[in-house]
Amino acid sequence: MQRLTLFDLDDTLLDGDCSEQWNWKMIDLGWIDNSEQFLAATQNMQEAYHAGKLKLETYLETTLEPLKGRYVDDVAACATDFVARHVMPRMFAQARETIEAHRVEGDTLVIISASSKHLVGPIAAALGVPHVIAVEPTVLEGRYTGATTGVLSYRSGKVTRFQQWKEQQGLGMLYTTFYSDSRNDVPLLNAVNKPVAVNPDPVLAEIAEKEGWQRLDWRENADQKQALYASSIKS
Repeated sequence: MQRLTLFDLDDTLLDGDCSEQWNWKMIDLGWIDNSEQFLAATQNMQEAYHAGKLKLETYLETTLEPLKGRYVDDVAACATDFVARHVMPRMFAQARETIEAHRVEGDTLVIISASSKHLVGPIAAALGVPHVIAVEPTVLEGRYTGATTGVLSYRSGKVTRFQQWKEQQGLGMLYTTFYSDSRNDVPLLNAVNKPVAVNPDPVLAEIAEKEGWQRLDWRENADQKQALYASSIKS
């Protein structure tokens, strides 16, 4: 049976949230008119996400608005630089090792994330992960519209998007593993053969213990990762 391994991104492979860090990058780029108001709004929504109460549509309306009218290629150039400087230094060493272990085993590797594909795509490429399921920003005549298309890869939407992706790939019977940190991913964790809780939030930790799911804690090197991130910002 073919083996397929799914990875959540933020707070699972990455020590932090790529969208949150990108918000700061957009401020640095001058893409945000009222940075104080923008940061306050996005911070409140991040807290709602971790509490399992976020309406993702609202967050995306706010965070994709600065991309509206910008050329895809221009955003891609900024995102690629951002990923190299400010995201990759925050990858857990254990995450890299786990990805490589599954690669050696011959697993099909997929990152599935509720972040936007303009960020998840270059991160997956940098990690050598060939498949991405993420929020799809709408593009018209080579420019972002500020909207999204299709089912959002969030909560039960991740299950839907995964099923759609499998059909598009023509995949049959699979043995599936999924690594995630969040209560928001419980629907997909319940849908795979092997759910793994990584740096789990309190709700997921409780569910994982009750269900007997494997648990991994990769934050032991968080201080070192933060130092690397701080040095990357200065470079």
